[in-house]
Amino acid sequence: MSIVHIISTLNIGGAENFVVQLANEQAKHQSVTIILLRDTNIERNYIKNVKSSIDVFQLDWKKKYSLIQLFQLMILLKKIMPQIVHVHLHNPFYYVFALSIFNKKIRYVHTIHSSFKNWKKVLGLANKLRFLSHKILHVCLSNSIAEKIGSAYPNLYITVIPNGIESYQLSRSKDEIKQFWKSFKSQSKEGFKFLAIGNISNNKNYKLLALTFETLAEKHQNTMCIQVGNPTDKKLTSELKKIDAPNLFLAGAKENAADFLLEADALIISSVEEGMPIVALEALSMGIPIITTPAGGMVDLVCENYGLISESFEVQEFKKVILKFLEMNATKRKSLSKNAKEAFENNYEVTITENRYNTYYGLE
Repeated sequence: MSIVHIISTLNIGGAENFVVQLANEQAKHQSVTIILLRDTNIERNYIKNVKSSIDVFQLDWKKKYSLIQLFQLMILLKKIMPQIVHVHLHNPFYYVFALSIFNKKIRYVHTIHSSFKNWKKVLGLANKLRFLSHKILHVCLSNSIAEKIGSAYPNLYITVIPNGIESYQLSRSKDEIKQFWKSFKSQSKEGFKFLAIGNISNNKNYKLLALTFETLAEKHQNTMCIQVGNPTDKKLTSELKKIDAPNLFLAGAKENAADFLLEADALIISSVEEGMPIVALEALSMGIPIITTPAGGMVDLVCENYGLISESFEVQEFKKVILKFLEMNATKRKSLSKNAKEAFENNYEVTITENRYNTYYGLE
């Protein structure tokens, strides 16, 4: 069986990380190819993690939409002759949708890597034009996202397959990780440590994070949070610095940022939009509890056995769940950690995800 994954790049990102991990697992049993449509960042990408048995084609497309590019992809797929084309993210989907109209012998799978809101335009078009192509299976990462999409676009063929990854392996020494935390604050009394991972953008909602930790600092001076990620939105980054929460630190971009979870008491997610972020699965695999807003797939990923979800995106509600975690006794927090690992092993190992996709690929 020949499987082709199509994605814009393998630059650092959750969807890109997932594609590499799934492809690597599939390559143990199948012929796997990855097609990259655009330029991939030479320094920050996952290409180095791709198994040598996987062919990688980089098309270096310059235009967002082009008939010439469509024909180029069509010719390449004709040479590869895959049984499965698995497409990821927005721009590649338009091309694969067009190809599916002409080549109906291939089985097409499309993973929706974020929440319903981010896909309205794309899925609306697919819903209207389904009479042209009814060969595409749209995969949602959680039941709540699938329910919203199914309700809004009843013509689409959808299912739910949660993300899966390998258990996270540290790339830094324990001493390096401890030093990272110490470099941001010397505490006279050791307090709780939280980590937030993701580029500074509106979706990540770090303004909520900053305002929440600003109010927490009044009574919990020793509680701290470090945010790791690119300051991609300069205006928002400036706003966060103006809030100047004394216990929130912006660390900038770091490779393999999940390493720092080793010294964290919990991963904290303040997003307004999420699918099923890989960093959350990395946290679970390390036995790190998750504190999150009710963003997208997070409401299905996190349960009270190993994490906490705020009732809304308001500062007081988010502060409430953080305080609940701070007030837990050590036995309860240890139980959260144990349950997090068990949840990962039972539901989110990459082998489990591969088997679920195999069902729809027609391999089982």
